[in-house]
Amino acid sequence: MNYERILVFGAHPDDEIAMGGTMAKLSRQGAEVVVVTMTDGCEGYPSEDMRDKVVELRRQEMADCDEVLGIGRRIALGRPDMGLVNDKETLQECIRIIRDVRPDAMFTHGPHEHHRDHANTHAITVEAQWHAGQPVVAALGPSYRTPHVYYYKAVMDRRASVVIDVSDTEHLKALARGTQVSQHTLFGRTKQQFEQEAERIRTSGARYTESLWFAERTVLHDFPGKGL
Repeated sequence: MNYERILVFGAHPDDEIAMGGTMAKLSRQGAEVVVVTMTDGCEGYPSEDMRDKVVELRRQEMADCDEVLGIGRRIALGRPDMGLVNDKETLQECIRIIRDVRPDAMFTHGPHEHHRDHANTHAITVEAQWHAGQPVVAALGPSYRTPHVYYYKAVMDRRASVVIDVSDTEHLKALARGTQVSQHTLFGRTKQQFEQEAERIRTSGARYTESLWFAERTVLHDFPGKGL
């Protein structure tokens, strides 16, 4: 799996950090990492005084996360937090993005989600990946079938399809979460604590992995290449 370009869909700013070690590893190997964030995070404020500034704050947090993980391009659809719906406009926007990016692999939410934005991100992106490969809606660009499609979270009914060694980049996930200042109340840790965790991971010498699951629509026509 010597990918040159990957496309990652996340419901909210920071969801993609769940596979941050893999993204950072691929980025270090020269792959282009493109992340699509479906919502603006407008409801992710832990205190009332943050309400009017949380969207701008989360926009900055996304930029800071991109720098830590080596994300080369971020596309923010800006749908309202807790209001992402599986409508035609959003579906076609995702089709257009897939056809424009033409990724070697696509990563998205799995099917076992409770948050409506997560569940709809799963439904929209899996369908968009299929439509993008069909000879339809030519106005959105030439059709393109993504070779490999993975879930990177929210799969509870089967074992992982791929387990990636991210020992060299696991610490960057902690640093990336440290950039998400608006969410530290939710995470239950401060930026300083995340930085301390990152240093502990970096110097531990332990082995760290991330799990990925092939999406149901993925069909391989040959054995995958050597692991990352």
